[in-house]
Amino acid sequence: MAEPSSQAPTGTRRKTQLNLVVGINGTGKTTFMRENVVKHARKCLVVTPDDYEWRELPEVTTAQEIDNMQQPSRLVYRGPETVEMAVKYFYGGTLVLDDAMTYLKFQTDDTLRGLYIRRRQRGIDVYIVAHGLRQVPVQCFTFGSYLILFATTENFSSRKKELDGDIFNRILQTQQQLNRDCLQHGKKYEHRIIKLDPTL
Repeated sequence: MAEPSSQAPTGTRRKTQLNLVVGINGTGKTTFMRENVVKHARKCLVVTPDDYEWRELPEVTTAQEIDNMQQPSRLVYRGPETVEMAVKYFYGGTLVLDDAMTYLKFQTDDTLRGLYIRRRQRGIDVYIVAHGLRQVPVQCFTFGSYLILFATTENFSSRKKELDGDIFNRILQTQQQLNRDCLQHGKKYEHRIIKLDPTL
């Protein structure tokens, strides 16, 4: 299976990715993002709800700074307009929405459509980082490319009626196996990659 993309598009238009990164605190999500995504992206914008996170990246605060950025940078979430600005002015790179479920619920349907559907026109790979599978909106699974799953302790069965049966079964089986490896066998930072888009 191909790995999720960490590269910005170069010239020709390609199929961009919407990747979900899910796991409880302390399982290695941030380290994974730093080492496998942000580090390798020519142009990357990390939206974070916490001012003390991602401080190694220079901060951008305006639409013009986002439009002109040429290196990995961070954008601190200050309200719904923050994500709207990122979706509107960031292009040709990787957009990371860290701890996304604390703020995606406040976004308009139009902004979310920009994330899920119109990312290809802007040449954007999107990574949505969350603590739990039940937090992730069903549209993310529908339009998703890959799920990068770390250990989770929640009961995922409640999502069965909302998701495609094959996707639900693969996620549930992977979650159970991963939790056994991580929680029972001490492999704390293990993760698995599940393909959500069958055309990839």
